[in-house]
Amino acid sequence: MKPKFIAMMVMVAGACFAAAPAKTAAAKPPADPNPYASYGRAMASKKGNPMAVEWQAQNKAALAAATSEKELVCFVRDSASADALLAEVKPGYATDPLKACQIAAVSQFVMRPGWENARSIWTDALIKAFRSAKDDSVIVTYLDQLRWCGYAKHASAVKLLGAASSSKTVRDFAAMVARELEK
Repeated sequence: MKPKFIAMMVMVAGACFAAAPAKTAAAKPPADPNPYASYGRAMASKKGNPMAVEWQAQNKAALAAATSEKELVCFVRDSASADALLAEVKPGYATDPLKACQIAAVSQFVMRPGWENARSIWTDALIKAFRSAKDDSVIVTYLDQLRWCGYAKHASAVKLLGAASSSKTVRDFAAMVARELEK
């Protein structure tokens, strides 16, 4: 072999086996103040406070019975039965989870073809409950249900009642629901 070629091979080999440059210490990102910023912590169970999926698994039979068609029909047979279920909504999101599931299930149930009368009963009860509620969390719960089953005719009442609220949260959410109902 030629001496130049050998010298070049030694240089290339030396470059391949040379020590890697020392790594500089990277700056640590600041700690996130949100204790639930990581997926793992947010998904961790806490004793006495089960996640929704755990509660649903533990109460599968009761949930199925409470949201059966036979049961849901009872809540929309007249305005009194709809009012009674909606009266179960408690401030501070303290509503019994089974009742909350029934309320959501009724809002879905009344959207089925052929249930227009039940939908009218339910949505009128939601507007009435929204009109008389005092707690923001209760009002937002009623508005959220109206989002899914309300009629365009409810948009003006939602807009008016929402605008009259002293709560920015209620005003903003009511305006959004009204826009959705108008579509």
